[in-house]
Amino acid sequence: MAYSDAMNATSDTKPRKKLKKAGKAKLRARLVDAALTLAQTKGWRDLSMAEIAAAAGVLLPDALDVTPSKTEILRAFSRQIDAQVLNEIDDEAGDEPARDRLFDVLMSRYDLMWQHRPALRAILADLPTDPGALLAAVSPALESIQWMLEAADLDTSGVRGALRVRAVGIIYAANLRVWLNEESQDMAKTMADLDRRLRRAESLMEQATGMVENVSGLLRSSFEALTNLGARQ
Repeated sequence: MAYSDAMNATSDTKPRKKLKKAGKAKLRARLVDAALTLAQTKGWRDLSMAEIAAAAGVLLPDALDVTPSKTEILRAFSRQIDAQVLNEIDDEAGDEPARDRLFDVLMSRYDLMWQHRPALRAILADLPTDPGALLAAVSPALESIQWMLEAADLDTSGVRGALRVRAVGIIYAANLRVWLNEESQDMAKTMADLDRRLRRAESLMEQATGMVENVSGLLRSSFEALTNLGARQ
């Protein structure tokens, strides 16, 4: 379907039926699939919503209704992967160390995204050339990281949780580059790099926690000393 065909289809005199939730989900999935397919050959920066809608066989008004921008398409794709990861969680993994749980969750995500690597390479290659699109893509990326942490049974609430989301986001962004250049689906290089980065982050977190506890102890002792001094006077 060409752009002009898509536009002509929107001028039909018959009022469009309001899309139901299930119908929206199907159209959203078609738009995501079309966008990923087109990105492999056309890139991401110059790809238009009209082209994506035409390739998906979706009317432009319907595309506007379910995914009004390419950023929303990326968010929809991320949510698809999030949902698949959450469905694969092993309830018995809760007894494992936090680092191991997070490692397994992130590797499961890579497994599910493997078939989309060519499209993701094209998208991630173009995003840095469009600062606006790059900034817009940060939000859905952090949302996915938050869900991955929740899937690993790691708290994301409060200031500490927000810092954890951003720290893991940095680790994931760096590790994603390794994954995109993997030569084998066993992802040996990705696993080694991810394990190293998570261990390093865990070590830094333990050191930071120790420093905070030491400072807190020192302040508490100083306060008690001042209190006792005032009482004696």
